[in-house]
Amino acid sequence: MSKSKNIFQKYAKLSPGGVQSNYRFESPNPIYFQRASGPKIWDVDGKEYTDYLIGYGSVILGHGDPRVKRAVIEALESGLSSGMETELTFRLIDTLCRIIPSAEMARVCNSGTEAVMHAIMIARAYTGKDKVVKAEGGYHGWYDPVLVSYHPTLKEAGPRKDPSVVPASSGLDRNSFGSTVVIPYNDAASARRIIKRNKDEIAAVLIEPICFNTGALMPEKGFLEELREVTSELGIPLVFDEVITGFRVAPGGAQQYYNIDPDLSIFGKAMGNGFPISAITGRSDLINVSKPGGKVAYAGTYNGNQISAAASLATLGVLKDGMVQRNLAECTEFLRKRVDELARGRKHGIHFQGMGGKFQIFFADKSITSYRDALTVNEKVWIAFRREMLREGVLFHPAALFHHGITNSHTQKDLREFIEKFGRFLDTLEGSS
Repeated sequence: MSKSKNIFQKYAKLSPGGVQSNYRFESPNPIYFQRASGPKIWDVDGKEYTDYLIGYGSVILGHGDPRVKRAVIEALESGLSSGMETELTFRLIDTLCRIIPSAEMARVCNSGTEAVMHAIMIARAYTGKDKVVKAEGGYHGWYDPVLVSYHPTLKEAGPRKDPSVVPASSGLDRNSFGSTVVIPYNDAASARRIIKRNKDEIAAVLIEPICFNTGALMPEKGFLEELREVTSELGIPLVFDEVITGFRVAPGGAQQYYNIDPDLSIFGKAMGNGFPISAITGRSDLINVSKPGGKVAYAGTYNGNQISAAASLATLGVLKDGMVQRNLAECTEFLRKRVDELARGRKHGIHFQGMGGKFQIFFADKSITSYRDALTVNEKVWIAFRREMLREGVLFHPAALFHHGITNSHTQKDLREFIEKFGRFLDTLEGSS
């Protein structure tokens, strides 16, 4: 019996599924990990994997990056942990405001979900309105109003150009569903129409500029620009959820890459190279709604804690000059070209989509531009691919619509080895079909 299976049999009796995030569960049992370094990760049975899950996008420099590790050790030695303001947090905020184009002010917290909650509260207080617009297939954490229409069935989803609001979990406040409006991703005309129809009630339009939470939906030309235009016309705050895109596609995030300034932005994941931290940035008149004595409460014992602030400051210190982003872009393009070469002449359609070191491989007959397109992906082939990659020592997520990626520590050797293993899988797949 493997150690992972043994742990699971005991762990699952004490905690549902033996996991602390349901996204980590898989049948017959989750894999439990012991250590990681650079692009590699080892499970409790000692098996080595090249990691393409990379902490769900939170690791950008590599596991255990020595610069981040040194900064955290120094912070630990200070004896300060949480509940107090420190100079490190000020330096972190100053760095965020310098490298993010739209950041006039910033506040930090601990997770993407928390940052989304704060951003929505700020937007509602500022506008005096309640409704939040989000895209079908987009994910913004476990907050009731936005945990809807994430990955609904086609039967539930409603009309393609006017999606229904579909709860993604039981236990949500049913009263909150009426305050959410869903738009189709990459349909600028439908998005404008829906937003204008609800304009008198909308507090914010919340969007992943690249929808990595449906694998990797790249924004078509004009989509983000149209959202910026219509929200500006109507005086509605535009909120970019850059929890995944932040600091990857450019030092200042997707907003810098696409040259679009949102009113508020949410950052996380790569911001701390694996340590828990997030931030809300944006216009000073909006952020100031949450000032002490202002309209919106803003609190959290662990906000700006010394350890995560140190990790983030060290990480951003490496990321701010753009060299890491250039390397990630080059490596992503290398993978794209090699996958495209492998895909030619195959019976099964294969599409590589992504940028900034984040990507997904879709087994589909056409490129995927919307959530409805994503429903055509061949999940059986993905499951077979993922199973074979695990056997070959390459770590991917079990879900066909998840996002994957690389860190700055992945080498050309790592990438070439993956391509070789992927090619062997495709040859076997062709022979068995």
